[in-house]
This record gives sequence, structure tokens and C-alpha cells, in this order.
Amino acid sequence: MIDTIKIYCEIDKDTCDRIDNCSIVKSALNKESGELLYSISNAHLEGSYSSSISVRVGCSSKYRLPSTGYCIEIEGSYHKFVRGYNSHNGFYDLQFICCELIDIVSNYFGTNLPEYDNWYLQRCDISLCFYLGSQEKVCQYINNLSNCNYPKRKVKFYSDECFYVAGTSSTLKIYNKLLEFKKHDLKKFLNTDFNLIKYFDECKGLIRFECEIKKKLLRRLYNKEHIFITDVCYEELREIWRYEFMKVYKFINNNLSIIEDKNEVLERLKEYYTPTKALNAYSFFLACKTDGLENVKRRVPKSSYYDNLKRLKDLNIDVSQKYDIIEHENLIVQFNPFTAIEVY
Repeated sequence: MIDTIKIYCEIDKDTCDRIDNCSIVKSALNKESGELLYSISNAHLEGSYSSSISVRVGCSSKYRLPSTGYCIEIEGSYHKFVRGYNSHNGFYDLQFICCELIDIVSNYFGTNLPEYDNWYLQRCDISLCFYLGSQEKVCQYINNLSNCNYPKRKVKFYSDECFYVAGTSSTLKIYNKLLEFKKHDLKKFLNTDFNLIKYFDECKGLIRFECEIKKKLLRRLYNKEHIFITDVCYEELREIWRYEFMKVYKFINNNLSIIEDKNEVLERLKEYYTPTKALNAYSFFLACKTDGLENVKRRVPKSSYYDNLKRLKDLNIDVSQKYDIIEHENLIVQFNPFTAIEVY
């Protein structure tokens, strides 16, 4: 489903002034020269249970638009604005979401904003929730990802809670939805009529895979500086989600049947490789499962590491999770986000 988006559009001076007069203005002034370095006009519209939409106005040059006029930016989660939560029961039509947000802002400020086909997309978050059966399995699955990596990016890991990879073109998060809700959103629902007990039951066992698609990645995908929202469809954004998360799992191909059971792994390796290569790859697989990819990479010769990793990847053998050898392999959660059914 689609969560937070950021869209922008050129506006006239009167519209800019009307919104600017209702906004909080943040400025930076050089006291020595008296030069105004920048000024940001920002307004927040409160929705259901204090979920907000950010509205900014300013010079269109910020977005590298050819004109020297004015621009408006709207950012927020329509899902959270109307429902107060974003775990399920979401929206998938980008044009519908944009139209609704534009109407909300227009009505709030009492002005007519441009039609939706004049707006550009700056950012779009694609999020999928999956049910793992219990909170224990969600925590277990996230903790098993502690040694995962992502090419040329630093990974942040929070035990039981979140696996987080930030980047200039996208940001990926795999997190425990119930813990995330309690940490960031619970206070908004206190002293309201929202049924928290019912919602906690609905969130138990949910794991969320979120991909924040930024403008740098959108530009690369559509091969242009400014991407009209009418040019974008959900299926293309969903494909970006899949491609970005496959980098975490080390699979960049169309075969999404991931093999995790060690007995299946050994049999498959024997089927495709010579006995020596199969046993070497199997030993490498077990080492990755017990110590994690990064630790194995530091210990084995470079050529051996990449040769064995390629053999496993070519057969779609999963090395993303690790487990404590003392606890043994029953701690591995058998779950494949690329073939699992999304919670709607």
C-alpha cells in the first residue's frame, strides 16, 4: 500500500501569500551582512487522532523548476490522516490519494490549488505488512537479520524492533509493527474513543516492510527531472519495493523461491555441483547461518567467499538470517516476503 507521499506544484503569488500568512516561518539570517539565507513557511493540518499533513510554500527554484515563481509542497500519509494508523486497510491509488490531499489543503486554506495533473511526485513510501503468527516470531525474525547488509550502505539494527537502511535514493525498514505503534503513535490515541485493545490484537504478529522511494530513484526510473503523478502507477512502485528488498536478501532475479532448510540446501547443492564444490558451499552456508555473512567474509579468502556466495545465490539459497548455534536452527523463521500474502 501507499503510505507517506510528497508532492509539489507551481502556484501563483496570491496563493503562496495566503498559505504563507497561516504558516510558521523558519528563517536563517546572517547577522553580519543582514542577508536572509533561507525562509521556510510550514503549516500542519491535523487529521484523525493528530495525524498531520505538512504544507510548505516557497520559491520554485528549490525544485529546479524553470520558472522564477512560487511552489507548494504537500507531505504526509493520507492513510494516517483519515484512519490514524497505517498497518492495514490502506490505499493503493496514487492519483486518488493526491487528489484527496490537494482538496484537503485547498479547503483548509480557502484557496483553489492547481488540478492534480499539474503536480509532481517527490517521494512515495510503499509499505507491506505480513502476518508471522505471533509477536515472538516477529522479534525472532528481526533479530535473525542482525548481520544482514546492503551494498554501500550502513545498516542500523534495533533488537526485537527494527532493521533500518538509509540511503540517498531509498530508505528501507523492516520493523515490528506493534512495538513501533506503541513507541511512536500510542500517545495520540490516549483519551480518545479509539479501541486500542482491539487494535493491539490486530497488530500482534505483524511485520512491516517499508521502502521510502526518493526523488533520486524516481528520476533514474523515469529518466526525467520532474515526474508528474499521472506518469506513475502503483505496480511500478511496488516493483521498486521488491527490487530494493531483494538486495538485502541477496537475490536479484525472477526466481523468488528461497531455500532455507539445511537438508534441502545440501541436496540442492549436490544436484548442481561436484561433490567437492557442493560440500564447500554447504560448509560456507552453515558458517553464514551461525556467524553471519560479515564475520565469514573477514575470515575466509576473498575468492573463496565470493565463489561460494555466488553458488548459493545462483540456487536461491538464503543466507540472510543467522541463529545462535547453542539455541540451534529452530530459531530460523521460515518466511519469504516476496511470496507471502500482504495483510490488507
